This record gives sequence, C-alpha cells and structure tokens, in this order.
Amino acid sequence: MKYLVPGTEPKDYKEVFQKVNGKLAADGIGVEVEKIYIPWDAWDQKLNLMLSTGEDFDLFHVMQDRTPFSSYYNRGALANISDAIEKYGKNLKKSIPHDIFDGAKIDGKYYAVPSYWVEMASEGQFNIRRDILRANNLKEPTTPAELISAWEIVMKNWKGSNKPYLGTRSDFDPIYLHTSILHRTYDTFPFTVKDKFFYVNQSGEVKSWIETEEFKKDASFMRELYTKGITNPDILVMKQEQVDAQLDSGEWFVRLGTGGSLNGLKKYNPKATVDDIGVVWFNPEKEYLRPLTFKNGNAVPVNSKHPEAAVKFMDWMLASQENYDLVQYGIEGKHYTKDGEKGFKPIKDPENNNNSRYRGSDSQNGNVNFMRFDLENSIPDNNKVLFEPNPKAINSIAANFVFDPTKVRTEYTNILSEASASITPIYMGVQEYGKAFPAALEKMRKAGLDKVAAEYQKQFKEYQASQK
Repeated sequence: MKYLVPGTEPKDYKEVFQKVNGKLAADGIGVEVEKIYIPWDAWDQKLNLMLSTGEDFDLFHVMQDRTPFSSYYNRGALANISDAIEKYGKNLKKSIPHDIFDGAKIDGKYYAVPSYWVEMASEGQFNIRRDILRANNLKEPTTPAELISAWEIVMKNWKGSNKPYLGTRSDFDPIYLHTSILHRTYDTFPFTVKDKFFYVNQSGEVKSWIETEEFKKDASFMRELYTKGITNPDILVMKQEQVDAQLDSGEWFVRLGTGGSLNGLKKYNPKATVDDIGVVWFNPEKEYLRPLTFKNGNAVPVNSKHPEAAVKFMDWMLASQENYDLVQYGIEGKHYTKDGEKGFKPIKDPENNNNSRYRGSDSQNGNVNFMRFDLENSIPDNNKVLFEPNPKAINSIAANFVFDPTKVRTEYTNILSEASASITPIYMGVQEYGKAFPAALEKMRKAGLDKVAAEYQKQFKEYQASQK
C-alpha cells in the first residue's frame, strides 16, 4: 500500500521500512507499506491533483488545521472505512479516546483515523526564548503590546546573522497560524474560528470571521509587527522549509504555537538549556479551549484498492511499543537508544546536520500512549502543554461540526481562492486593513461569501439541534 505524507524523506527511510515490512510479514498482517514523501510547498497541489485524477494510493495524511478531512469528504475523495475499523481496528479503538475518534465520523461513518498525539487545548499559547529575555533584561510579556515592545528590543540588539523574524507561512486562518494567542485578550473569548471562515462562540453564534471586530484586531497586531520589521519582509512567499530552517538555526525569539529543540538553540547560544524555551498564555486565568477534537489524522482515498490494508497498518503500529518504536524512531542502536520507559536518545550523524538519519512523525501518526521523548533535547514546558491532558480544558461547541458545502460548492471554492489573494495580505499585515479591506470584502462578497455564510449558519443550527 502507498502512504502519502508531507515532508522530506529521511536518509535511512528505505532501510527502516524494509524492517517495518519484514515485521508486518512476520506478524501475519499481509500488508507492505511504501511511504511517499511530497515536499511541503507542493503538498496541497500534488495531493489534490492525485485525488482528482484518481491516482493509485491508499492512505494520506490530513492536517485538520490546514485542510480538514471534511473538505476531502465533501469533494467525494474519501473512502468510508467503518467496516475496516470494525474488523481490523481493535488497537486503534483501544488507544484513541472515544470522543476523539467520534470527531472522524460523518453521518455516523468513519472517514479518517485521528492521530491522538496532542492536547488540542494547547492552541492559544506561544513559545518564548528565556535566554534571549535574560540577555536583554526583559520580563515575560503579559499582553500583545508588551510582546511587540520586547521583540523590538530583541531585534535591535540581535547579534546573529539572520534577524529573529516571526517565523511562519502566510494565511488568514488563526488556528493554522496560531494567532489565536491574541484571542485570549479579547472580551469575547472563548470563541474559535472554524473552517477558516467562521467565528463560532460558545453561545452558538456564527459569524463571517473576516467581518468581525476580532479579525480587525488581529490584522492590526500583525500590521504593527510588519511595519516595525518584526515580520519577515518576504512573509507572503515564505515556504515551510524556510520556516523550519529558521527554527533549526536557533535564530528566533518567539514562535506562535510550539517548536524548537536544544540542538537548534545551541547553534545560536551554546550555553542554552532545555528550560530556555518557555510557554506563555495571555490571560492564563481564562478558559482553555479545544478548537478541534483532533489536529492530525490519516484518511483513505475513495479510489484505494486496499482500504483494509491502510487500517491494518495503522492498527498494527499501535499493537505494541516495539512496532511503534520501529516506525517512529527507526532501528534501535543505529538511529536511537532507549532512555528509560518513555525516553529515547537520537543517534546523531555529523553528515546529516547532526540529526538522526531516521525519524518518523508524531503528528502524522503518533499516539500519546506510545510516544517517547528526547529527554535531553526536548522542551519540558512544551511536552507538558502538548502531551499532558488539560483537566481545565473545554471543547468548542463546533469542534466536531462538519460543514457540507454541496449546495454552495462553486461559491465555497471561489471564496477560498479569493481569500488567499485578497484577505491573506491584510491579515498578515502587509496591507493596511483600513485601506485594503473594503475592496477585499467586496471581492469576497462577489465570490459568494454571504451565500456560504448563510448555508453554514443554517447547517450549524441544525447540528446544534441534533446534539440536544
């Protein structure tokens, strides 16, 4: 079976998956897996093309905060895998909580398998470099204004070869960008932005996101970052590889969401420790909201000739720690060594930028019941916020809502492409809201925004009624 994932093929991928396939055969699973890596910047285009032409593959990665599985479902691109999960998904059902697995259902049928690798209430925080704060005699910021002020000082005093710009790609979706850090400072919180276009609060109010006061406030913050030179001047054309390279170089100060490792920090500051990346929440006394029940998962395309094989492979991965370790960490003694019950030490290769020659992906198909942590290099504050359940967290009332755009398909497609052209530059602060927004909104309305919003509100109302 062929499994499509975004990213770069690890140096020793073929050797590791030869072992994976050997173990699958020895365990009598009857499945052979070939992983196909597609570069990040080509992922959406290539995947969409392969889905629309009915190309032969059997499993692909889904990022709910980028393109939710419901979007693929609405194009008729996903296979119903309910029977396969019933027959071959014993370990999946055991290791993925019921309420999270339910988030992968549409009309009572499974169309994806969630990756239970992260506490979704981690949305809304950001990482800050404590070593950089200390070097500049700065305190941890508690408001967006304090954050900008601190960042300006850091930029002015920076001694590296590359400025510590805001490292991200451009978009207008605050969940994808993690600009949701700002939302905790608004009186209207808790609310989330669902399916890129819709503001939904806990009272069930649904509004067009780009027309809200909250969107305007976000854009104003981003404009200030851009005009003060904190955002990369090339932000609109940044590729994921460039964003990752900045993080890996250690030349950064703030990361929206989580990221970074000791290995990267030491390239800029050889004296850095794992405690030099801190987690910051604005207004930490406010609720912690899960915008989605799961962030990543995997789905089977409708044209797959082996839908059961995909489910069997995912289930086998969670059948034992041994299977999981092989897929995620590679060959013990060559790519990693175990470090206690839940730890591992990657074996670094100087010829591979001092990284291991193999590493799977926790976000693509990880599970907190099996995950290991690099206890020497990973960041304790990040591990806590990402991988420990938050007992104070609440689910957004829209977390499991799935929008069906069939009745407004043309308009929905049009507003997606129009928003990328007209709204993203405003949201990223490259264009000034006051000058550019009226014309952009007019274009969005011509593309069909009002019609899509009305249909969304109607379906959400029906969904809420069905939950009572």
